[in-house]
Amino acid sequence: MYSYIIPFWKTFDDVWFTYKIPDFLKSGIKLWMIVEIELKNEIQLGVIYEIFEKNEKIEDEFVVKEIISIKNENIFISNYRIELLKFISKNYFTPIHNSLSLFLPKNLVEKVKKEKLNFDKVSDYNYNFDFKLNLSTAQKKVYDDIISSQNNKILLFWVTWSWKTEIYINLIKKYIDEWKQVLFLIPEIILWNQISSKVKKVFWDDVILINSTITETQKTKYFIDIYHNKAKVILWTRSALFYPFNNLWLIIIDEEHDNSYVSDQSPRYNAIEIANKITDLNNNKLLLASGTPSINSMYRAINKEYELLNLLDKYKK
Repeated sequence: MYSYIIPFWKTFDDVWFTYKIPDFLKSGIKLWMIVEIELKNEIQLGVIYEIFEKNEKIEDEFVVKEIISIKNENIFISNYRIELLKFISKNYFTPIHNSLSLFLPKNLVEKVKKEKLNFDKVSDYNYNFDFKLNLSTAQKKVYDDIISSQNNKILLFWVTWSWKTEIYINLIKKYIDEWKQVLFLIPEIILWNQISSKVKKVFWDDVILINSTITETQKTKYFIDIYHNKAKVILWTRSALFYPFNNLWLIIIDEEHDNSYVSDQSPRYNAIEIANKITDLNNNKLLLASGTPSINSMYRAINKEYELLNLLDKYKK
């Protein structure tokens, strides 16, 4: 039995390498497990990309090294994230081993390598469910239309002072009342401070707030908490799309027209397109919102790929 293995953090031109699965590992090995291999005369880590039976050509013409060990039995890339990884590699012309860096925090891989990762250690999160934000008639209509929409992709066009954040918060409450996960993406630091303070005030301190200032260790902690479905409300920038949500029901992307949703560093990607692909694969609801929607989003709304909702009334207390 053989496997294709993708190594971590290397810039090989080849996507994967062939390794033989030794008899003592055959019963326990699974796709996307992290394993230990010898590569370039070094002991390195990689993930199992494919498993296949004996190949006569490989057996006769090549000396194939064996996998040394299973380094961690947890499957960090599963469900829709497998197809998402392949989608990024194919559509953004990125070798699959480079795309892996989006899905697995570097600190997590280092902890696996040093056998210091306690994947069962999770934090408890307490959310405030006892609050009430009154919505205006216009806000309530938009909220109801989002919930009842048969299209799970929605574009919300709003005007200044329409207080669309109150709609976001009520949507978040609905889903965490059902113990479901919500991802809320914000593009700018100025908006970050404004919106995150309001969300924390409502839901208390156990909302995960992540931006460029957090450490790699904190990213690994949040990765584990999200994986175990302990963290329910996550405010983040675009990179949160690649975290291991197992119960994700709603993605909110505020100011969807903003250029910061496009990554100009390798691996390059457009967060709006990634969110669309996640929605296709995971069947969650996607809410894109802007006072100046992008041309691409308006085109999709005109062609009924998105449902277009309007919030045109300024909020009045």
